[in-house]
Amino acid sequence: MTFVLHQDPFTPFDQSPSRDLTGFSPMGFYDEMIPAAPSDEFRHRVGTKPLDVSRWLPDDKESAPTIAMKRELLVSRREEVVAIHEGGEGAATEAARLVGDFKGVTIEAEGLDALIDAALLVPDDLTVLAPRVAANGEEQLLFVAGVVCSPSRWRLNTKMGKDMLATHQPVARYGEHIGAPVDTLLRRLTVDRPLWRSNWTLEDHPALFQPEPPEKPLGVAADQLWIRMERETLRRLPNTGGVLFTIRGFQQSLPDYVGGSPERARTLYALIERLPEDVARYKSIFAYREAVLGWLRERS
Repeated sequence: MTFVLHQDPFTPFDQSPSRDLTGFSPMGFYDEMIPAAPSDEFRHRVGTKPLDVSRWLPDDKESAPTIAMKRELLVSRREEVVAIHEGGEGAATEAARLVGDFKGVTIEAEGLDALIDAALLVPDDLTVLAPRVAANGEEQLLFVAGVVCSPSRWRLNTKMGKDMLATHQPVARYGEHIGAPVDTLLRRLTVDRPLWRSNWTLEDHPALFQPEPPEKPLGVAADQLWIRMERETLRRLPNTGGVLFTIRGFQQSLPDYVGGSPERARTLYALIERLPEDVARYKSIFAYREAVLGWLRERS
């Protein structure tokens, strides 16, 4: 995979921007997404919070360019950004119409076509889980459909038909730390109690569309790294019993994120310093850790 270095989150990782980036600066993250300083040793945490449905999929100044990016990817790289598993049509249709209702748009299509129509109404990526009965008689939720145009170094088609644990198998320590709690959370998720969470990582490329990691770190300086945050929501689908899992990706350069805030620098320093090696490697941070810690120390 050839990564083309540029400064535009809305241009794929392997292309050069076609627009003038003079004066362009990515927006900051929503305040509620900013990670807090750690209080103990590293451990993955589910970290879900109640979702205010009136602010489910908010619009902001990056909505239009994100949707424009989606539209282009659906034309030029459709096989990389959409997928559906056998039997997922019903849950995909219900999920799409839930998004349409939120946006005040009637979606007439069915199945994957409906989910694509819904995905072009919002900047968020849409993935759908549907219930299946496992061999042991227990109900499982499997990924059955998705429109994902901002993958953080993972491919949508590798997730179809898998449960949450199998889907997150590449995530270092996921099963050990939160595999069972996530399964319990999904079983208990109700229509009237939707949830949201956020996560963060560092990347050496700003593209929102990064379905693969580079073969090796791109070798940029610490002040050329980007902090990536994702806002995720979970909503139970009342008719099919499935779950709509949305993902909104944001990228901001490390200097812009830290700005003139010693507190942000100290918090990020603490978060990065405590990462175990396997987690730091998974998050693409390991190769840059010492340089980033030194850079943050000077700004703390």
